[in-house]
Amino acid sequence: MDDLGFRIRAERKKRKMTLKELAEKSSLSLSFLSEIERNVSRPSLASLRKIAQSLSISLMSFNTSNATQEKASWDFSAAEDRGIQTDRYITDVRVVRVDQRKRLGYPGNESFYELLTPDLNRKLQVLYSKAKPGECNTTPVVDPPGEKFLYVLKGEWEYTISGEKYYLNPGDSIYYPASYPISWRVLGKEPGETILVITPPGF
Repeated sequence: MDDLGFRIRAERKKRKMTLKELAEKSSLSLSFLSEIERNVSRPSLASLRKIAQSLSISLMSFNTSNATQEKASWDFSAAEDRGIQTDRYITDVRVVRVDQRKRLGYPGNESFYELLTPDLNRKLQVLYSKAKPGECNTTPVVDPPGEKFLYVLKGEWEYTISGEKYYLNPGDSIYYPASYPISWRVLGKEPGETILVITPPGF
């Protein structure tokens, strides 16, 4: 994601949005966004989510891998723009190979998210995530209204959802509103792995 800033600028200009408008919509400072677009500063995952939500695109669209994937598949508005009936269930069968997953990660960082569902033109979104021991998100994440389900594969996790703490171990699961502010931390000495299901897609 070395060209992350350039990708953000391209998506912003594609929507004919000024940097000031993006700052107001994302609640991020104008100077910080300018530094991001010039690749002077690198946003945290929480800041990147705010930018993606303000542009109505998926975080996965900022990934540099899988370049052959149709770009529109990662735009939340793409289905309606192409006239797809979004009020109907899918009628096709799609396989996502392990080496073809759309991944979001940072260089030099062991943590990442991988999309397990084919694209965003679905009723739900399924993500696999892995984080190193002690890793946490410092800024609570707030997504658009919806529902989330999380299943712990490995590690000990501390989740703070709307101010209340929950401790999860392998085999535990939790279901919660997507619009509730959430932060997390990987406890112990082992890496953590989870499966996250979101409806409607919002990552």
